[in-house]
Amino acid sequence: MWDWLYERGIVLEHQQQLSTMHRIFEFDDIIYAVLQYVKSSGTDLVNVAMTCSRLADSALNILWSEQSSLVPLIMCLPQDTWEVMDHGLCHIVHFSRDPTPIEWERLRVNASRVRRLVGPNGFTDALRLPLGETFIPDLNVSGDVLQKLFVWSRPATLFPNLCELYFKAVFYVLEYDSSKSWLLRQFISPGLQALRFDVTGILPHKLEQLLATLHAEAHGLRQLTVSEDDGNMALTVLPSFGKLPKLIGLAIFGIDVCSTRQTIANIQQARCLQSLKLKLFGTSCDAGGIPLESPSLKTLHLYDGSLPQCTHFLRQVTTPQLSHIDIRYCGAASLAEMTAFIESLSTSCQTVRCLERVFVVDESKIPDSRVIIPLSSEIFRPLFKFNRLLSVKFIGIGNFNLDDGFLYDIPVAWPSIRELKLTSWKRRAICSVTFTAMMSLASRCRSLQTLHLTVDATQSTIIPRAPDGTEELWPTQTALRDLHLGYSKVSEVARIPYFLAEVFPTLIDFKWYDYYYGIYRNPDIAIVSALSALNDASQQLWALRKSTGADDLDGRRIQTTAGREERRFHRDIIDCFKYLH
Repeated sequence: MWDWLYERGIVLEHQQQLSTMHRIFEFDDIIYAVLQYVKSSGTDLVNVAMTCSRLADSALNILWSEQSSLVPLIMCLPQDTWEVMDHGLCHIVHFSRDPTPIEWERLRVNASRVRRLVGPNGFTDALRLPLGETFIPDLNVSGDVLQKLFVWSRPATLFPNLCELYFKAVFYVLEYDSSKSWLLRQFISPGLQALRFDVTGILPHKLEQLLATLHAEAHGLRQLTVSEDDGNMALTVLPSFGKLPKLIGLAIFGIDVCSTRQTIANIQQARCLQSLKLKLFGTSCDAGGIPLESPSLKTLHLYDGSLPQCTHFLRQVTTPQLSHIDIRYCGAASLAEMTAFIESLSTSCQTVRCLERVFVVDESKIPDSRVIIPLSSEIFRPLFKFNRLLSVKFIGIGNFNLDDGFLYDIPVAWPSIRELKLTSWKRRAICSVTFTAMMSLASRCRSLQTLHLTVDATQSTIIPRAPDGTEELWPTQTALRDLHLGYSKVSEVARIPYFLAEVFPTLIDFKWYDYYYGIYRNPDIAIVSALSALNDASQQLWALRKSTGADDLDGRRIQTTAGREERRFHRDIIDCFKYLH
């Protein structure tokens, strides 16, 4: 990118005088726009900063704007002031001598550029950390260093431009320290826009003082995430939000469902709230009775409670703009409970044209496979009233027993659907819909990109007919990228590879489940046969793509479940199949 600028005379060699620099760099907005192309590389930003003083300030602002640790700041001090010591799980930076006032000043200049003190993946209000992320950093600063740093300068003064703070990710060493609440209070300022902290170790009266400070001084707070014991306990002190006029995102991990009435009363005060995430605790629900009327609420996430608890809360939410519902419950839900949940959507979503995404999953680790929860099409038909749906995902909630008529009606009810997943996941599936109906659905939904469905493909596929009675393939659909056939039963007579290659030329991922959950070691003959047929279908599809030169889409070879490890698994399954015969 810099070579391109040099060629056009926009940036001159740094040896030339500043007065000869192109006039476009007289504008800070242009400088920042150009630096966006190199902001992912700290080395490039340092090189830009060394080019000339006109670019240095902007480059350093970007370099320091987001930090996941205070270690880089401390290491700005002379090297003889600090040392790194091994503490088992991580390495800790200690002071080997006290910095002088002039040396502290160097740190202050860089700290003033910091806008976000967040985790390795940025500021997140997700309940669970991304795979591989840990709260224990590889390198951290000692409590003694933090104490001396904040004695020298109050946090709000040291970080005057700070707008986001993920306390635990940055100050892990103080998570259970008695000074935690004091330090948190020192960071609260009118400029703070996003705050996440855990109340573990904070005494109730100290927590009340902290929340009072939050209400009094954090007028600009837009996003707040509060948890107790990393979301493993319900909060004993429920905060109120009436004095946070700009709050649009709220996450509480967690709340006791016995206190739903009080929780709603507190949340009700946040009149501009757009996103609400709650983790539910408890075994029973209170009487409720207080509706959560939120005119601006658009997304609602409920975690870890039972489905009836989620339904109880959902029935008390009324909003004209709700567009995204995310429910992750634990424990098998009966047919009646699932029906009641879907019916409750009509209560919460007052404007049927607003709802765009529905995601429901049973996150039970080991569901009882002996419990059969048959889910017919009639349970889901009430969702057809929401004709603006873009994504519908019901995962592991029971044993789907859909019919072809339901699939034929989806393109009419949800013409803009992009993602459709109806999968039994850890439960046995019922192959009740045909591959023919699936082809009709996928080809008629012109925006459909992802489809996850278990089908019966053991019979010949019925090809549509033109008005004159001749066979005519479904119209080509170029949006579908990801097809997952779950636990489908497949036979060669269905000609799956041929139809997929002809109708969906941009299909990249073709997958299925390798085994029924919980019986990996003892597959029965039907499972082995289905896996063998699906494996053959994927290989034939790849061969068809290769023969037509379509095996490389946008530089990516078509991906199938039969990768290197999967092929080894399939060989074992096929050998088992031969042995059983």
